[in-house]
Amino acid sequence: MLLVNYLRSSMLRSFKPISISNGTVSVTRFDDVREVLSRPNVFGVTYAKKMRVITAGSNFFLGMNNTEIYARDVSNMRIVLPRTDLEKRIKPLIENYARSLVDAAGEGTFDVVKELSEPVPCYFSAEYMGVSGTTAAELAEWNTYMFQYLFFPDNPAEVDEKAIGYAEKMRTYLDELIQTRKTSGEEKDDVLGRCLALQASNTPGMSDEDIRNNLLGTIIGAIPTTSKCTAQVLNYLLDRPELLKMAQTAARDDDDEKLQKIMLECLRFDVFSPGITRITLEDYTLAKGTWRAKKITKGTPVLALTKSAMMDGRQIDSPKSFRLDRPDYHYLHFGYGMHTCFGYYINMIQIPMILKAILRVDKLTREPGKAGKMEFRGPFPSHLRVRIGN
Repeated sequence: MLLVNYLRSSMLRSFKPISISNGTVSVTRFDDVREVLSRPNVFGVTYAKKMRVITAGSNFFLGMNNTEIYARDVSNMRIVLPRTDLEKRIKPLIENYARSLVDAAGEGTFDVVKELSEPVPCYFSAEYMGVSGTTAAELAEWNTYMFQYLFFPDNPAEVDEKAIGYAEKMRTYLDELIQTRKTSGEEKDDVLGRCLALQASNTPGMSDEDIRNNLLGTIIGAIPTTSKCTAQVLNYLLDRPELLKMAQTAARDDDDEKLQKIMLECLRFDVFSPGITRITLEDYTLAKGTWRAKKITKGTPVLALTKSAMMDGRQIDSPKSFRLDRPDYHYLHFGYGMHTCFGYYINMIQIPMILKAILRVDKLTREPGKAGKMEFRGPFPSHLRVRIGN
């Protein structure tokens, strides 16, 4: 199946790199995908309507085009989630907790999803973001359903209904949490505490509702993506003993940079999502000046196929080879341009650190038979059972 999909994508990149089907333009080449994603004033995001359902009326910056409100809200969240926290706070927080979960499990069967890849980002949400949820399991379920509702089209009705119900519960929880923190007067150095400090200084865009929506949107984007990417990378490695051995050696040697490269390359072969949807805001000629140039009219949906782009041999050397010497800009897992995933830098630490915890064990194998196959609930892994030790 992987070979068939690769050959189909290769044919499209060669002969119909920009094609239209059922009213949607599909873009397959690396350069053209990056052109789409780097033109936010031409190719706008499509999430606003559903985002307003999740927040009960307001938008979140992920669902905004290039507006003043977008710039304000992104700037505020960058203040409370500074990149300086990556090494000194976030990395040790994730690494130590992930390791504690694996060490506590001991030998035997271990469900990577339920016991590691979901609990760790929930712990990050509790300890760093300041949002613990009623339980970690509920926090993971609520946000996974909401993410599916927002970013995956054509969901079964029951999925959307659950997502909307969970959004109401999450809003209520966050509203109560914000009020409790304000009433108590507790000054805690987490993201919520920093937001409240900005509010106290009369920073625009930091009302209680603004804080709630920014926390809600950020956490929706954090938990399910981290869990799915972690499970996918390990699942890919388990089927390839030489790569698994290389990754385990890197984990045991604390070679975090190599682990990061392994993660990026595994996800190039087993992507989180095949593409990113945009809506054309004005008439525009894509790949202008080339034989493949195509005029796209205002209002046309565009699918930027990042999966295909990362296999485009015109820009990606030996795309079918597993290599660790590729530049980071060849990877489009977290998008590109203005709407690159807000948690990109966190993901680049969090996913490898979770993987490191399970990869460093003495003996790691897939659970035998059907029990060891990765299971899914919709587009998200629900179970990945391995054996640790004998």
